[in-house]
Amino acid sequence: MKKYLKLLLLSLVFITVGACKSNDDNVYCAEIYIPMVSNINYLNENGKDLIFSDNPLYPAEGIEIYKIAPNDQRISLPFTINSEQKFIAVNLEKMENGTFYIQLKPGVIDRVNYTAKIDEGDPCRDYKLMELKQNDKSGQYDKKTQVWTFRK
Repeated sequence: MKKYLKLLLLSLVFITVGACKSNDDNVYCAEIYIPMVSNINYLNENGKDLIFSDNPLYPAEGIEIYKIAPNDQRISLPFTINSEQKFIAVNLEKMENGTFYIQLKPGVIDRVNYTAKIDEGDPCRDYKLMELKQNDKSGQYDKKTQVWTFRK
């Protein structure tokens, strides 16, 4: 009888431990649209910040970011200015290739092409920005700060 009781208790322990299986493997993907964001800053060839310095060549308040629709109409792209971390965060459409424009000041406009791909390592299969090109010149990406730098 004691062996039967021990076997029963041991079985209950295994069942209890098995029932407490971790749910870490479950991933919940957002049901709302989250844009692909690109953080951008401009430096000159000597590394001086052109937007967030004390006397910026291109003050952040005057920057406009837009795309051009098939009917040649300008469509503003939403963006935010992060003065503390020194970047402009641009909300991009989730697509493999796209183009937008950054007007730093009247008469100074950069065409920016981007390439993205679906991240196979992401369980939600979301797009990951792979490359930004400013006027056909590749931007530099800093993995630590997650900021793309353009040189001017």
